[in-house]
Amino acid sequence: MSKLSRIDPLVGITDKLKRPVRDLRISVTDRCNFRCTYCMPEEIFGERYEFLPRPEILTFEEIERVARIFAVAGVSKLRITGGEPLVRANLTDLIQRLSSIDGISDIALTTNGYLLPKFAEGLKKSGLSRLTVSLDSIDENIFKKMSGRPHGPKNTLDGIRLATELDFSSIKVNVVVQRGVNDHTLIDTARYFKGTGVIVRFIEFMDVGT
Repeated sequence: MSKLSRIDPLVGITDKLKRPVRDLRISVTDRCNFRCTYCMPEEIFGERYEFLPRPEILTFEEIERVARIFAVAGVSKLRITGGEPLVRANLTDLIQRLSSIDGISDIALTTNGYLLPKFAEGLKKSGLSRLTVSLDSIDENIFKKMSGRPHGPKNTLDGIRLATELDFSSIKVNVVVQRGVNDHTLIDTARYFKGTGVIVRFIEFMDVGT
């Protein structure tokens, strides 16, 4: 029997400061359809880059079991991340599984939004509560430069627009700010989402060596 399966539900999980842990981040893939310059730059994560072999990726059944164990220990919120989680096949099936777990009251997803127009409705129906979308600029050229892809932000913007119509409990847009790259487009991005109910957050760029 694993250590996780012996967690005492009366004690739960605490961090180093003895605070109860209520959130669990679940990375469902290390793959991504973008090559953002500050995260997965093309020169490193090119065609020859070896991602995790599929047998090493947790199955939906395994993820559900882990989530159930943590729910018993007091976790009530789950965040689905990657890589880009929407490139994982049948992700809505996983979210439906997770949303049925007793004690889980909130499921969030972090995405670059490119596939959101295709999956937003299914995500909502499967039980997803909140969305966080990474969008560094609404300017087409800056978007291309920072995402490492030849397309502009249209798909991402369309996905966000659709999500607002589906009444998710929260939609946030994360903008990584890089001096001399996209800092001159921040006001335009903020203005674009003004009055939409979308929360825009500007995040300081941190060079982690990628």
